[in-house]
Amino acid sequence: MWLLLMATILAVMALEAMDDEALMERFARGESRALGILYDRHCRSLKAFAIQQGAARPDDVVQDAFLRVVRNAQGFKGQSKFRTWLFTIGRNLCIDASRRDRFRNGPSLDAPMGDDDGPTLGERFASDAVGLDASRNTADLQFSKAYTIALEQLPAEQREVFTMREISGLSFAEIAEATQTNENTVKSRMRYALKVLRDALADFA
Repeated sequence: MWLLLMATILAVMALEAMDDEALMERFARGESRALGILYDRHCRSLKAFAIQQGAARPDDVVQDAFLRVVRNAQGFKGQSKFRTWLFTIGRNLCIDASRRDRFRNGPSLDAPMGDDDGPTLGERFASDAVGLDASRNTADLQFSKAYTIALEQLPAEQREVFTMREISGLSFAEIAEATQTNENTVKSRMRYALKVLRDALADFA
């Protein structure tokens, strides 16, 4: 029993040392634990991206994205990074959801979620993606409010690039591939987004 436990631990450690593409290859060959490691690595950043894209159910976006990973595992040939592929799936899911809800108003960052006293989408995003402590002082709350409002007012394409870059940690090349956009255009959108945010938050410098 002890030897079996040690063998299992060593096998998991070996998997955790692999890069995403190697894990995806192992999963496609039937190693289910590889998917769990991929999920742990990327679920938080994908959820943060879905929240910022206005997804009403960001957890569903994450779940559906990984379900598509499972269904299409055999088709992943490593021609792009796993993370790029995953975020392309997540982005498409967010776009599809937005189209389905096009006759409804999208969720505002300042709109309460759940009951009237529940956290706003902006507060949830700040907590999930930025990790602000629950004991934030008044200045922190003011900054968070200004930040989420400024972010919400960015054009969708600029907000998408900013979120993928700063919140989810994708490179410009990965963003360009995920959004099927020229890399220089991606960088330009990022520059405009940063300028708008810097101007909006100048009082907090």
